[in-house]
Amino acid sequence: MPAPTAYLPLALAIAATLHGAAALAAAPPADALPTVTVTAQKREESVQDVPSAISVVSDRQIDRSGGGFSAGKALQNVPNAIAPEFAGHQRPRWYIRGMGSGDMASTTVYPVGIYTDDVYIDPHVATGFPLYDMERVEVLRGPQGTLWGKNTTGGAINFVSRKPSFEDGANGYFKLDLGNYNSRLYEGAYGDTLVKDRLAARVAFIDQSSDGQLKNEVDGHTAGDIHDQALRLQLLAQINDDLQATLQLHARDYKGQGIVARAWGAGPGGSTLFGPAPKPASDKVAFTGKADDRIEHNGLQLALKWDLGELQLDSITAFDDVHEKAQSPNMSIYEFGRGYNDDRWKQVSQELRLSSAKNQPVSWIVGTHLFHEQLDSHNSNALFPEAYNQAFGVADFGRTDIDQKTDSFALFGSSTWQATDDLSFTAGLRWTRETKDIDLRRVAAPDAASVDFSNRNDWWKHYSGPLATTVVQDEKRTWNKLTYDFTPEYQLNDNARVYFRYAKGFRSGGFSGGAQVQAEASVVAPENVDAYELGVKSEWFDERLIANANVFYYDYSDIQVNAVSVRNGQVVSLLTNSGQGVIRGAEFELQALPLANLELHGSLGLLHTELQDFESGGVDYSGNRIARSPSRTLAVGGSYRIALENGDDITLGTDWRYQSRIFFLPTAQADHSVSQGGYTLGNASATYHVGGQYDLDFTAYVNNLTDKQYKTDSVPLPFDVAWDARGDRRTFGVSATTRF
Repeated sequence: MPAPTAYLPLALAIAATLHGAAALAAAPPADALPTVTVTAQKREESVQDVPSAISVVSDRQIDRSGGGFSAGKALQNVPNAIAPEFAGHQRPRWYIRGMGSGDMASTTVYPVGIYTDDVYIDPHVATGFPLYDMERVEVLRGPQGTLWGKNTTGGAINFVSRKPSFEDGANGYFKLDLGNYNSRLYEGAYGDTLVKDRLAARVAFIDQSSDGQLKNEVDGHTAGDIHDQALRLQLLAQINDDLQATLQLHARDYKGQGIVARAWGAGPGGSTLFGPAPKPASDKVAFTGKADDRIEHNGLQLALKWDLGELQLDSITAFDDVHEKAQSPNMSIYEFGRGYNDDRWKQVSQELRLSSAKNQPVSWIVGTHLFHEQLDSHNSNALFPEAYNQAFGVADFGRTDIDQKTDSFALFGSSTWQATDDLSFTAGLRWTRETKDIDLRRVAAPDAASVDFSNRNDWWKHYSGPLATTVVQDEKRTWNKLTYDFTPEYQLNDNARVYFRYAKGFRSGGFSGGAQVQAEASVVAPENVDAYELGVKSEWFDERLIANANVFYYDYSDIQVNAVSVRNGQVVSLLTNSGQGVIRGAEFELQALPLANLELHGSLGLLHTELQDFESGGVDYSGNRIARSPSRTLAVGGSYRIALENGDDITLGTDWRYQSRIFFLPTAQADHSVSQGGYTLGNASATYHVGGQYDLDFTAYVNNLTDKQYKTDSVPLPFDVAWDARGDRRTFGVSATTRF
């Protein structure tokens, strides 16, 4: 499938042929908070009617963001959830209630499931996409072991795009955003009916670019540049009175520079094993070699909805092709090591669901989910011979080739019994069978003195020294698992409901793709969690105040953790199983409309995590916290709308988020250099809306108002080297949006 840029002329042509525009009037001041519809239980219902912890990011929050809204930002107001972006838009590290993974291997399955329009996306590099023309983002916290595609212990995030419609008529928007660091964003969408009541279409696109925020002292160029392009085309067909089909084609082309890390000497006087390396200034790095990251993601989805009278049959068929080529440079003027990977995932999925009507004493959903993925991975790492001269015996070269197939099959069902007007019971059951077949081979230079390259530009292609096989793994494993959940809910009064939820979660087993020697070619066992949650959902003062809260406790076993070590000048991350773990916490979410033009929101997350019976490298780390699990998250914000006499209005908005200390690893937690202390980030914006016959928004914004410096990653390095990756500094800009 061609890159997204090839589709831009097609997008403009479609937009030109979809004729007729109707101006949308500015919404009047609200007298109640809007009802938010979600599909967390695979049917449309109010988020307040779903007895589980769910947060929703609205289209308004996404549309009014300054500087673009990448996927990781979806968790910025969600309690006990983080998704730091440490490599441009390559991959956020998704963590919900302490459950996530720092392992970067292409073979790893993550405990937080990412879905786009109900389709599971497995490759981690495909989950940092830009959000454009979105309807909402649903964040489901806790194990989703019944209704959601692939079983996940941490939670599920569903990104829902705007769909074509027969009712809305011709409509669309165009947005232009300009900011510091040479930031540019062009975004737009257009939809209309092509054949009355029979065929509708919608096309949307985004083109986003910016320079990196750091300067490379070696060549004087910026480090961290990105260029992200994406296109989505959807067709809605009413085939007959009972059958509706939605076809979606989507494409993305991302260019970045991978992890922009700052390295310096951690030895006496700022020295390394090779020589002095002073800590760079906060806006400087020192790279030698090329930094390049290219991700292409193309796919299609076909969703069928068949009305069978009292029943409804849904089918979702999807194909995704994700290809990444990435070259990571040497992080210093000295030879510390570099890497190259070429990974390609091809996945096919099919889900069928048969559901009854919701408004009856017993409602139910049954279905099946099939998933197949083919992974073809090639990963090389090197220490050039310069390192041999700088410090005897450290030059190196290695290459790992992986061919892995995954087949997953599941049967599931969920039913709700309305026992009385106030009491209901929901129970779900899922049986999963997953098979993985890996063919892994690693070769490496047998000794440092033999390392040689005939060409340094594409060094991974031109290693000319001898090679020895260090790892061979040809294994096939199958796991079967029965997961389930049970939720009684009681209506306390007209305003409040209380629920209890028990859920059995399962994260499939797999293989550690980072093995360097034969002894590390292990099989990782599935991890399991028994989750208990007690919560309340309520609306007050004629739905001008929404207040939700919950407490939870997880009994976590066979936890899959990434054990990080340093070997032959390379950081090695291996996925392995620890023993037991405990997670407990509480969450509070408030949304209020105290005045017709004033909206306020806030959330608080409290979290305690503890690894039990965890040993790595002969060291007992029992009692350590799970990596990247802040004990407190607090988010507050709001917007105030000022109506003007001419019919225009001004909206002032701000959001602030505090996050307490996190440790980047489950080990080395006594060393605060591989952690990030608590910090607060704040954003602010002002929007002037032109009403009347126009619908225009002019916005000025500032992100990271206080210009807070903070780390998004850090791990130990060899040769007395310290390094970290930094989060975004202060950004600001202006945008203009026209809707028609």
